[in-house]
Amino acid sequence: MEQLSRAYAQAVAAVCGCTCARPEPDYGSDLTFRRVKRKGTEYRPTGRGLDIQLKSTTTATLTVDEVVYDLDSRAYRLLRRSTRQTPFYLVLVVLPAARVDWLDHSESRLELRGCAYWLSLRGFPTVPNTASVRIRIPRQNQFTPAALTRIMEAIAKEEDP
Repeated sequence: MEQLSRAYAQAVAAVCGCTCARPEPDYGSDLTFRRVKRKGTEYRPTGRGLDIQLKSTTTATLTVDEVVYDLDSRAYRLLRRSTRQTPFYLVLVVLPAARVDWLDHSESRLELRGCAYWLSLRGFPTVPNTASVRIRIPRQNQFTPAALTRIMEAIAKEEDP
C-alpha cells in the first residue's frame, strides 16, 4: 500500500508540473513537492515546497461528506505544526479492501483503484490521545492535479487553499 500511495502522489505531481522528492531522512515527511516554472529556455523548481505525509488504508469509513480515519498520534502532532511558511499536509489513499482490486490495466490504460484525499491539520487542537486521533477529511478534498495546483498556488501566496 505504501508504494501505491507514493506512486499515486508522484503521478499527480507529474501531471500538474511539480517536482517530487523523498526527503532523507524524512522526519515524518514522505514527499516534498515544488512547482516547476519556465525561465527563458530552462525549467526549474521555484518557490516554497509542500511536504506531505502519505498514509494508505483499506479501512477508512466513507460517509456522504467525509472520510473518517484514525491517524496515529505522532503523525497528528507533526502535521498540526504545519505553518503557512512550511506547509505539511496529509494525503490519505483509500484503497479497496481486496488487494486484487487495487490495480487494473489494459493496453490503453493503467487504473489505480481507490481515491486519495488531502487535509491540512494546521491549527488543529492538541489532544491527549496517545495511540490515534480520529480525523474527518471532506470528500471534496480529493488529491487531484487540479487540487495540487490550487494548493501550490495558495502556498506561493501564503494563503490557505
